[in-house]
Amino acid sequence: MTAKFALPPVPEFAFPGFADSCSVVVGGSSGGVGSAMVQLLLNAGSAVIMVDRDEERSGMLTAAVGHDESLLPVLTDITTEDGIRDLESALDLADRPVRHLVNVVGGVSGDDVGHILHLGADQWTRALTTNVTYALRTSQVVARRMVQERRGSIVNLSVAEADRAMPWFAFYGATRSALDSLTRTMAVELGPFGVRANTVSWGLINSPRMHPAHTSEGNRERDVIPLGRRGLVADVACAAMFMLSDLAQYVTGQNLEVDGGLSLCGPHYEHTENIPVFLESESARDGLRRQFDRIAHPDREHRG
Repeated sequence: MTAKFALPPVPEFAFPGFADSCSVVVGGSSGGVGSAMVQLLLNAGSAVIMVDRDEERSGMLTAAVGHDESLLPVLTDITTEDGIRDLESALDLADRPVRHLVNVVGGVSGDDVGHILHLGADQWTRALTTNVTYALRTSQVVARRMVQERRGSIVNLSVAEADRAMPWFAFYGATRSALDSLTRTMAVELGPFGVRANTVSWGLINSPRMHPAHTSEGNRERDVIPLGRRGLVADVACAAMFMLSDLAQYVTGQNLEVDGGLSLCGPHYEHTENIPVFLESESARDGLRRQFDRIAHPDREHRG
């Protein structure tokens, strides 16, 4: 089955500080924020090493952007040590100084959404691997080269809710929060060598993987987001480009939340069952209610 792929639209902004440099995008072929980052970096004059494990989508992105000499796709699973070695090999091939890294990979699957009493050790390990460990390893590998140049910028993508309680998403929230903390420490330890590290955290975004538009009419978002809409892929990508660019030369250790003001309001969870107010899928809401009911009333299940 052929995957559907379309380049996300991005603005023609002029971001300074990318000419004659090489940038690394980890997770670039989904058609979402990573793909937008690849486009914006190429448009800004940077060569790009794009790391992704999806061969079909990577090929589609490469064909769509049309920068054959400036874009190097690396097909590998970056959450493995083999993937890290593949990244190191690609860095050795770069003919420009590697000055920018953006870690896009991360997320949570439907199988890992649940009450904290129902989540297991394997799910915790998966959350750590997907949301924290790979970003630590890629940052270490790329930052070593940045330190030699005494210049560089790292942006880790996270979620705006990571510094708050995230009912039903406990492991995802905890590991994203860990990534935010790791980024702050990186900023302090790498700062003396001219390397900056920041986080860009998104809220509800229309993207192929995160909150796709076709699953929602957007009514709940309009009720809870001050700007009255979900964000666009370009909204997040442009914020990350700002943090990577020379426009933010004196910014490090910060978390830029791109959520339309959602984090300023609350609560975002319904009382008792703690179901997210922006979850529009009734089947998903019913599933969480049933799970909560089994915990709250175990006798009913035995009698049934």
